[in-house]
Amino acid sequence: MNYTIKKRTEQMIKTARLTLITEDKFKKRDAEKLRGYFGTLYKEEDLFHNHLDNNKVIYRMPFIQYKIIDGTLNVFGYNRAVPVLTDKFLKVKQLTINGRTIDHFETQITVKNEEFYISDELYSYRFESLWLPVTQKNYLAYINNKLDLNKVLRNNILTNFKGLGITVDKKIMAKGEFAEKKVVINNIEWFAFSGGFVTNVNMPDYMSLGRNRAIGFGSVKRKEK
Repeated sequence: MNYTIKKRTEQMIKTARLTLITEDKFKKRDAEKLRGYFGTLYKEEDLFHNHLDNNKVIYRMPFIQYKIIDGTLNVFGYNRAVPVLTDKFLKVKQLTINGRTIDHFETQITVKNEEFYISDELYSYRFESLWLPVTQKNYLAYINNKLDLNKVLRNNILTNFKGLGITVDKKIMAKGEFAEKKVVINNIEWFAFSGGFVTNVNMPDYMSLGRNRAIGFGSVKRKEK
């Protein structure tokens, strides 16, 4: 399927990566606890938690995403969330993760413009965290071996383009090799996948695809040539 736009294909997005360096090493699933901490701390700013005052979910791109990378706590912001995130982050003097309050940590902030566009070249990526492509809508198709994971991957990438306000004028191509895993989220078991893929989309490292992007699932990184 082709998608059209009046503007050029190549696009830049603004990103912020905020890293909290402590003496502790954290697990991937601690990203959810990190989100809970910031979501409570800044409950008045829905970008941190994607909920309205009545606790209803805001269905949109998670502009702020929480990730554990090499055991460290990271918060990523995209486009409209960058100034909000950097402003709030500089005011954080302590953290509470897993019931433990952390008063001493080093902070690193990187803000930059990054490319996110469909190219004439191919790029190889690997999933740095488990990818969750199976939803309630496509669950039956998957267990009956009728779900094309490569098509889901392409749609996940397209969803990020749309979420960031970018339309595309070329066909998204993506093909991967995936290994099925299982993961429990909120007491529900989900099909998850590790692996990697090749695509004609140039995207920033650690951008997430698929379900639960806000808490670090489906995070990708470019493979070294």
